[in-house]
Amino acid sequence: VTRTFLGLTVACARCHDHKYDPIPTEDYYSLAGVFASTSMVNKVPDSMVDLAKPAEVEGESEETEKKDDKSISPYALHIVEDGDVQDLHVFLRGDVESKGAQVERGFLRVLSGDGDSRFQSGDSGRLELAQRIVDPDNPLTARVMVNRVWGALFGEALVRTPSNFGKLGEAPTHPELLDDLAVRFVSEGWSLKSLVKEIVLSSTYRQSSRPRPEMEKADPENRLLGRANRNRLTA
Repeated sequence: VTRTFLGLTVACARCHDHKYDPIPTEDYYSLAGVFASTSMVNKVPDSMVDLAKPAEVEGESEETEKKDDKSISPYALHIVEDGDVQDLHVFLRGDVESKGAQVERGFLRVLSGDGDSRFQSGDSGRLELAQRIVDPDNPLTARVMVNRVWGALFGEALVRTPSNFGKLGEAPTHPELLDDLAVRFVSEGWSLKSLVKEIVLSSTYRQSSRPRPEMEKADPENRLLGRANRNRLTA
C-alpha cells in the first residue's frame, strides 16, 4: 500500500526504525493494525456451487477427489472478510513471540502534519486510511501517481525510483513540473483521463525520437527530455 500510493518503503520499519526515512517501528504496526482484522478469502457464489464441483471421473481415487474439491475454482471470487478489530503490539525485531508496546491504529506521523495520526473510529480503519492517502494535504500521493503515469508514457519517470520517494530514492529531474502536474491532477478530480490527455498533447511528448548532436553531447541519457525516448512496444 505505501510503496504503491505513497512511494515510501514503510516495510523497512517492521523490525526497527527506518534507517533513512522518518518512519518509526510504531508507525508500521499502526498501519498493520488496520489490516489485522481483514482476511482475503476465495468463495464460490451459491448460484455457481454446482458448476464449481469437480467432474466425476471413473477410476479416480478418493484422495484425488478430495484434492479436486479443494482446488482456488474458476468460479471463486476473491473477497474481503472482516474479523475482530484490534490494535497490534510491536514485534520486537520482528519476532512475533517478543511483543512490545501496543500501538493504536493510525497513519504515518510524518504525513500527519500537526494533527493526530491515530484513527478515531472503532472500525478497522480502512476508510480512514483511504481518506488520509488521498487527503489534499498529503504531498505524496498525487505526485507518486503523476510520476507513474509519466513513466508509462515516456518510458522513464520524472523520479526514476517510482516506489521510493524517500531519502534513498532519486530526486526528480523536473521537480517544478512534477509539482504542477500533481496540483492540477487533484484539481481535476484525480482524473487519469485528463492527466493523460494533458501529457500526450504536450510539445514534449510529441517530439521526435531522432537524436540531435548538440543534445546527445549535453544530455546523453536524455534526462532533460530534449527528444522522445524510444519505447519497446508491448504485444
